[in-house]
Amino acid sequence: MSPSCSLCSLLLLLGGSLALLVKIHQDCIDGTVGQSVLLPVSYSLDSVPDSPVSVDWRFSNCSDKMVTCQLQDCSLGAAGAPNSCSTNCFTHATSRGRAQLFPRNGSLLLRDLQLRDSGIYFVTFRPWQRTWNITLAVHEQRVPPARPGATEQGHIHYSIIGICSSVPLLLLVLLFCCLWRCGTARQQKRIIIEQQVSGREEPHMESVLVRDMTTVYARVGDSFEQPQQSPAQMVMYKSVMSPGPTGPDEGLYHLQV
Repeated sequence: MSPSCSLCSLLLLLGGSLALLVKIHQDCIDGTVGQSVLLPVSYSLDSVPDSPVSVDWRFSNCSDKMVTCQLQDCSLGAAGAPNSCSTNCFTHATSRGRAQLFPRNGSLLLRDLQLRDSGIYFVTFRPWQRTWNITLAVHEQRVPPARPGATEQGHIHYSIIGICSSVPLLLLVLLFCCLWRCGTARQQKRIIIEQQVSGREEPHMESVLVRDMTTVYARVGDSFEQPQQSPAQMVMYKSVMSPGPTGPDEGLYHLQV
């Protein structure tokens, strides 16, 4: 089989009576890390086999079989494909849970691909002892490129969100400024009123104090310890405020000390 062909078939004759037709539908396959891939194979027989038919899969140069299935007591379906066979399959421990063989067509399913799964896979049919191969190349997951307008649309979207979120903050700031200005105006108005009221009360208080003022005469110079009159007595006039109400006794009082 040529390694560059994508569709290959081979017809073998065994003992002049049993013929096997094997088709490798795609000999070079690409896979992606973390995903599954099918290595497609199909085969057909021209007559019911007298002995068991075995399908084996190996990876690269490993001598151990990844998975093998044995078919017997088969009947042939349309186009000579094995049908209603009794199968017995075995999967190697290293491939258990990741490799599955389909006995009716010989295809191999690989799950959860890793980069180390890249290589050549060989399928062998017995008792014909003939082998075919399929090359698998596993690649890293590719990130799809962003659409030309996707970035610009994203910027517009975020800009709209930013504007909408800043409007309530701006309204809150304006409300705070209005409240502060109103409070300041009220305080200034209260100060002006208090100043006006104070200016009106001061003359009234002065007139009341002048009217309620009582002049008291006191003679200074006498000694309180020696109650003797001093040759030179000084009479000092002192004004004393009287908090009492005004009346007919309003006037000056003489106080001798």
